[in-house]
Amino acid sequence: MGQLLTTAECHNLGRRECVDNMTLMFAATLFMYFEKRSFGVINKIVFSPNFTTHALSNYKRKACNQHVWQLDDYQTFFRNELVKMEDLLTVDWVFILVVSSEHWWCYALKVCTFQLFVID
Repeated sequence: MGQLLTTAECHNLGRRECVDNMTLMFAATLFMYFEKRSFGVINKIVFSPNFTTHALSNYKRKACNQHVWQLDDYQTFFRNELVKMEDLLTVDWVFILVVSSEHWWCYALKVCTFQLFVID
């Protein structure tokens, strides 16, 4: 899988500690890896928290300096050997993790009904 956690990130798993991006990314990658290994497909895609960090910082820029997103831009936030952009067309759920100001939450999109849930 090629995903590692350092001692500092493992310490984050302690009681009342702040869970950082790398810990969330590790858990998300592990979740998708085992789903693909068990069933051959991924039905629940979890976006890297680095995606939302990048998107939020881009949103705060002036409109003339904002990045215009293209489909290929999203692939950099997925592990190439695990998730392809085409997989987004067939999944049941998309989870978008957000870490901001030492707080994290999750947007969950049920693709077939376009229902959006916020898990905080």
